[in-house]
Amino acid sequence: MSPDDVDRLRPMERDSRGKLQVHLVGFMGCGKSTVGLLLARRLVWNFLDLDVLIARHAGRLIAEIFADDGEAHFRQTETFVLRQATLKPRTVVALGGGAPVAAVNRELSAKTATSVWLRCDFAELQRRVGSAEAGTPGARPLWADPEAARSLFEQRQAIYAQADLTVDAEAPPAEVAASIETLLRS
Repeated sequence: MSPDDVDRLRPMERDSRGKLQVHLVGFMGCGKSTVGLLLARRLVWNFLDLDVLIARHAGRLIAEIFADDGEAHFRQTETFVLRQATLKPRTVVALGGGAPVAAVNRELSAKTATSVWLRCDFAELQRRVGSAEAGTPGARPLWADPEAARSLFEQRQAIYAQADLTVDAEAPPAEVAASIETLLRS
């Protein structure tokens, strides 16, 4: 084992920007959860999926929260849970696709994390997510209408572009995670 291999087995204390967290942002289906877990393993950090935390906090699926309480309630819960998540050092957090839309969430991220936009073409996202049936556990409430999803995608591009770093998320997840690690260490 080379000295570089030994160094890679040690947890990275902070990224090159001095931040204790990495927040992955991007539209539904860009791979935030999959890449986040792989990246956390590479950094020897923790991993949190904000949507999973919200569902646990609420005791219901995200789709149920949207259906029963509406998007506004979901977004309030999202901010509350994100505040709690930012307290955990050396953590990669996969934010929900709409989390960075709220200025308060962008401010939380800016204070605690290096944000990384997993950029992906809409056609690829539609291929990955568009076939999920409404009402299934993996269904995405805001994807029910593909044209509305495209409009939402276009609206959010400028917000995602405010991230500290941008990577092409159409590559295989392991390659995306490796690219992010390289950027974080440089």
